[in-house]
Amino acid sequence: MKRISILLLAAAAFSSCKKDLNKQPLDSPSSGNYYTNEAEVGLGLTGVYSSTYWNLSNNIPVQVSFDQYTDIGLERTPGIAAGTYDATTGTIATTWQLMYKTVSYANNLLDGMVRAKGNILPDNYNRMEAEARVLRAWAYYHLIGLYGDVPFYTKPLLPTEFYNQARIDKNKIGDFLLTDLDSAATKLPWQPADQGRVSRGVALGLKSKLALMLQRYDVAATAANDVIKSAQYGLNPVFANLFKKTGQAANAGKEIMYILPFPDDLLNPVSYIAIGQGSRAISAQSGRFPIQPLVDRYECTDGKRIDESPLYDPANPSKNRDPRLKQTVTMHGDTISLLASGTLRRCVYSIYNNSAGKAETNFYNFATGTWASASNADMTNIYGPVLNGVGYLWAKYTYDDAQDAFSSKTGFIYMRYAEILLIYAEAKIEGGQLDASVTAAINQVRQRAGMPVIDAAVAGNLAKMKQLVRREKVVELANEGIHLFDMRRWKTGKTAMNTFVYGAAAKSNVPATVPTFGGAGSEADLNDIPDYTNSATVRMKREQRFFLDPRDYLWPIPQGERDMNKLLGPNPGW
Repeated sequence: MKRISILLLAAAAFSSCKKDLNKQPLDSPSSGNYYTNEAEVGLGLTGVYSSTYWNLSNNIPVQVSFDQYTDIGLERTPGIAAGTYDATTGTIATTWQLMYKTVSYANNLLDGMVRAKGNILPDNYNRMEAEARVLRAWAYYHLIGLYGDVPFYTKPLLPTEFYNQARIDKNKIGDFLLTDLDSAATKLPWQPADQGRVSRGVALGLKSKLALMLQRYDVAATAANDVIKSAQYGLNPVFANLFKKTGQAANAGKEIMYILPFPDDLLNPVSYIAIGQGSRAISAQSGRFPIQPLVDRYECTDGKRIDESPLYDPANPSKNRDPRLKQTVTMHGDTISLLASGTLRRCVYSIYNNSAGKAETNFYNFATGTWASASNADMTNIYGPVLNGVGYLWAKYTYDDAQDAFSSKTGFIYMRYAEILLIYAEAKIEGGQLDASVTAAINQVRQRAGMPVIDAAVAGNLAKMKQLVRREKVVELANEGIHLFDMRRWKTGKTAMNTFVYGAAAKSNVPATVPTFGGAGSEADLNDIPDYTNSATVRMKREQRFFLDPRDYLWPIPQGERDMNKLLGPNPGW
């Protein structure tokens, strides 16, 4: 664990980067005069790991923001999700730079470590080389998922090459990466020596993610199945424990395969995920929010969508719902707590005036063991979930009473076994191969959550299974930075994003009507995309979003990069 702690200390120091993607890293050893023994190669590898902490600002990895750019999340200030961004937007440029920094660090190490090969035990050399290759593939996976065709290079660049890198077809990049990941996997253990390192399972898991993105369904299914057949991983019996520090350390079931850890033995870095999305009433800052289309994707406890289940009650929408809803989204009436600046606070989350017509809620007094009403900042603060959001808060990654939200060491999960099960199922379904193994994979995830197994009528229907696995991916993995890539691959942006942002009922005594989901077989029905026309006037609402098809399925190539490298060119529509 200590070696990975070092990498995050390095991450804090390396957080600034140069504008152009091709410069050699100035804050790591040059391959020309370094990498002569195992210790030096190990330090170089630590630098590559450090570079994968893509921290735009506020001590959160960039992946935390990805779901807020989709139809299931919301940022405090309208931006990318609203369609109000372009090639000069800071997030677009900095994300590109950070990811290419990882590519450059990995290339630098892989090129230079050859010098030390005779001074390192073969198994150790092969493992470190394989780790660097997986981390480089991790960066390229995200680059092509966000930007499409991008510059691709696997060696350090000479100064004369800095500004003449043309974009390469993402499928050709994929060809190389899939082969490289296969090779790396054979040199890695199934379980890494330290939490935070990549393993054989991560290499194969990344291969399955990449193949799915490229719509190579047979390859994706095979790679995911290789992970499944290894019997090295399982599911944590308690879903909520995955997103708490102690649960991550124990890693019951070995579900967490790859995580960004925040070391206990160092003051910094820390994670501000919880403080950035928690309740204003208990001293957090509520800057990111879930929205109604996510809430309405969670089934009722009978396994039916809310428009099909007799258990759904619009006046009490959190009742009789998939348990993952409560563990992912904070809804009116939930009791919540947060440790912030050394003080544990607890209250009832409320988005409506109390019976006396005041914006108050009940707070717990730990000294007296009693509850008392007081002013509710979640309603009165201009950045709170009522005046700035649409009535909901993220619960996932927020509530960990053992971690102070201003100095949290709760890690952020990059890959876990539940995703691999769902990738396997989706790839098989997309390839038209519906069999018992597909049902079994999805059922594992559902049963862990406390949901019923798939109904026989659904299990034998390819279209319904496609709908179900997409729903499962959303509700299981929400707020984990995965839906953005799925939404792009499913091509649902045009239907899901060209709408106002809707939320909970605006008044407690006026329940919002159950939304419609399009006719049977429609794109909206297949992807559980709700239509709020019948309740638009009674729901909390924010800005109108705009999504241009096909333009917005890719981010623009950053203007600063295009200014320096005339070979890059724009993405379509930009």
